[in-house]
Amino acid sequence: MPTPPIHLHLIAYDEATRIAASAPGWRMLDNLANPRPDWYEYWPIRQHLLAAERAGALDDAAFYGFFSPKFTAKTGLDHAAVSAFVATHAAKADVLLFSPQPDMGAFFLNVFEQGETFDAGLIDAYGRFLAHLGRPVPLRQLVMDARQVVFSNYFVARPPFWREWLRLNEALFEICEGEHHDPAMQALKRALTVRTSYGGGAQRKVFLMERAASLLLATQPQWASVPHDPFGFGWSTARFREFPQEAFVSDALKRAWRDTRWPEYMEAFGSIRDRFVAAGAKAA
Repeated sequence: MPTPPIHLHLIAYDEATRIAASAPGWRMLDNLANPRPDWYEYWPIRQHLLAAERAGALDDAAFYGFFSPKFTAKTGLDHAAVSAFVATHAAKADVLLFSPQPDMGAFFLNVFEQGETFDAGLIDAYGRFLAHLGRPVPLRQLVMDARQVVFSNYFVARPPFWREWLRLNEALFEICEGEHHDPAMQALKRALTVRTSYGGGAQRKVFLMERAASLLLATQPQWASVPHDPFGFGWSTARFREFPQEAFVSDALKRAWRDTRWPEYMEAFGSIRDRFVAAGAKAA
């Protein structure tokens, strides 16, 4: 079976990142004007996907990825390595994952619990958003292993997955950008756009947008994902990084639970999680 086309982009924000995006193989996603820095990577990815859809330019057999300039520094992977991994698994995957900070994925039940630890109120805000869409999800109970964990939008996917990702994030975008007269919608917008401690006050919406891929993979079984081994990527700066063996075991237990639903796996994971999460978060 021939290898499908693989289109990998690096987002360029300035001259330095434009030069990085000119490395062999990469396509540059031009965000040099950066008109909406409050949306971080979502703005250039959104603009590209919407324009490509209007032009009918997306090939449903192909794979597409859109990475921040920090991708290689965080993962150690260049264009050739990503392309080779995608080609190897293309026949059985809709989505390929390249998420760094494996301790952040392993020690928490899911990416929403991880986000809540550093931004109290994140789960409630996103839960209200999903309920507003008529698709409520028990975010505090979702279990995610490396096959569902996505940080920083570091994934490569076929267009059907990107369309679903865009549909969900466009609903978030509409609320955050809208002028609402309904007090409930005003309150929801405020909850979604709370300023965080990251990057001088990045809004919560950015971190919710980055978690959309994980939500889809955890709740929509039609998507087949294959993760690159995340434990060789950059770990977080929290104390979790000091316990790699426990991180390996934690992810394995969550994976076993998702595959079997045997409660003993989740009980064993819970005992590790309770020991490490509170102490690790405080030291972050």
